[in-house]
Amino acid sequence: MRALYLLLMLVGLTSCLTDGASTQPIASTASAVEAITHTPSATTVDSPTQTVREYLRWYSAHAEKLPTNFIRTVNAGHYAVDFQATENWLAAVRHSNLLSDTFLQHWRSYFRQYADTLRLHRQDDGPANGFEYNFLMLSQEPDARAAELRAGTFTIKMADTTHAVVVALGPQHEGWREGLTFTMSRANTGKWLIDEIKVPADLTR
Repeated sequence: MRALYLLLMLVGLTSCLTDGASTQPIASTASAVEAITHTPSATTVDSPTQTVREYLRWYSAHAEKLPTNFIRTVNAGHYAVDFQATENWLAAVRHSNLLSDTFLQHWRSYFRQYADTLRLHRQDDGPANGFEYNFLMLSQEPDARAAELRAGTFTIKMADTTHAVVVALGPQHEGWREGLTFTMSRANTGKWLIDEIKVPADLTR
């Protein structure tokens, strides 16, 4: 009888140890799921400043691949906007995933406006009116501007939780400094996108 009692105690102890071991993988899995679904702070995942930095990096990496010839000749050599080329450009810059529909629609309207200008005021030599500069850096020396800004400073001003302005300034040189102002909004996905780019009024270059 005593031997039977000891045998039952041994079986019960073995069962408890087995049950304890079976719970260990469940705890480990729960920790893994928590790590996957954890949302870091906005400064590490996405912020207006980070989007601007990424925009400058993206431009420097892709500038040479973007369409640049937006003008065709019609009617004895007069200029006209090539809308196939402008749409190709819009599609290419959309793939950066850094620009909002507001930004893209602005430039689509811009191309239509200058198409009308070229129809009303015919031009057949020199750079076409409205197309004398790079539209992403707003400069005739876009690569230099991008390099300057990447080496400079970024100042952010939050209007509210979904709107912000980032001022990017290159290093100060004697008599000049590169700069761009980025107006931004936060999409429903939480990602910050660029709505508009302007040259600050107090910069001369």
